[in-house]
Amino acid sequence: MYNSESIKDILLLHHDRYPGMQILDAVKLIYQNEFAGGHLITDEDKCLKGLKEELRALESRPCIYTPPIPFGDIGNRLCRLNLAARQNSDIDIETLNRFFISTSNSVKGSMQCFKQKLEVFKQCCIEGSLPYEPDKVGAWLDEYLKRGCPPVHHSGEYKELYYPAYRVIKIDYMNYLEVFRNIDSLMKSHDRILVAIDGSCGSGKSTLAALIGDVYDCNIFHMDHFYLRPEQRTRERMEEAGGNVDYERFREEVIDGILRGSEFKYRIYDCKEGEMGNSITVQPKQLNIIEGAYSMHPALIGYYDLKVFLGIDEKEQRDRILERNGEAILEQFLTKWIPLENRYFEQLKIEEKCDLVYRDKTLI
Repeated sequence: MYNSESIKDILLLHHDRYPGMQILDAVKLIYQNEFAGGHLITDEDKCLKGLKEELRALESRPCIYTPPIPFGDIGNRLCRLNLAARQNSDIDIETLNRFFISTSNSVKGSMQCFKQKLEVFKQCCIEGSLPYEPDKVGAWLDEYLKRGCPPVHHSGEYKELYYPAYRVIKIDYMNYLEVFRNIDSLMKSHDRILVAIDGSCGSGKSTLAALIGDVYDCNIFHMDHFYLRPEQRTRERMEEAGGNVDYERFREEVIDGILRGSEFKYRIYDCKEGEMGNSITVQPKQLNIIEGAYSMHPALIGYYDLKVFLGIDEKEQRDRILERNGEAILEQFLTKWIPLENRYFEQLKIEEKCDLVYRDKTLI
């Protein structure tokens, strides 16, 4: 499914920003909105080579037009990362390339939705909100549909006016760009890196960890696997801020294992079953991500090279938990887990100790 108003808004936004857009450029925008890169990418080295060549061409070619923004929203949680924008010049080329590859390989799109979006474009021209001749647009789209709706290039007019040079990536990479910049910097100077992602439940900690895992070869550890076992939940322990996680076992089994730099194992506590589950074997890697509430407990925080905190609006938090877990579990979060987390954040001043702090995916 798609939101017709959303693609209409994107078309109007881009025409306002790039008034030299032709019909072809509008169709390309819609295609990227639905399919991102539009094809599965299997050769990372070839993509990287092409990116480097494009960046060299940008450096050598005098260009009158400068992109007004480093990122251009194209809807559907995607954006164009403008290669010529000065703000993007300090992103590692390899990282940028992986943004693009991960996006292209994960966004599948639907030809049915794409055709519906083309109809929205056509209707915009009929009603006059876009200045293209409806008959000409209709004829162009009819021919395009007969050809099977292949990917298209920008028009010559658009290239001449704006010299487009960009990569289509998930908007989440834009939102968390500073995280990736910091990791890139650390990887140049550290043999072993530990990154912690703490924050409110529903704020996207697991999602951010997965985004990082799509870009780098790294180990990811979840604090959910280290909650206290029932016999450990003494009154004294549960009254301790952050005490409802087994930080002693996490330090012994995970932190010490990472620091040894050799293969190690750790055990998963299964909250649903209330017992210890499988063991996980870990191979040493340069980058290690620890995600989850209580990951920055005072017993652990000193081991991290980068500390990231994710916050979330209360209403948004409630809505996400309800959608993810249902009404009954939401009540448990509201009456037990969220108050425990908030006490931990406030008493131990976790947010103040972090290198990067986000509120609803916005860096503050």
